[in-house]
Amino acid sequence: MRKTLLALVPALALGLAACSESAQDNLSATLDRTGASLENAANDAGDTIANAADDTGRELDNFADDVGQRAEGVGNAIDNATR
Repeated sequence: MRKTLLALVPALALGLAACSESAQDNLSATLDRTGASLENAANDAGDTIANAADDTGRELDNFADDVGQRAEGVGNAIDNATR
């Protein structure tokens, strides 16, 4: 993808040189909106990943608590059985 974009840059530069000012403004605005859209998509993806990591952390914490409580229950049962 990056190579494709780099290959298009000279063509875009030549095209801009041959375009009217209005067409250049339209292309510039379109490129700005595309960049903003890509930035928003990257931010959304980052937020989604962060939320998933937070959820996973909470689930692991709950699991560890459950294991600890069960181990404590087993320990109490052993204590009670050996008294």
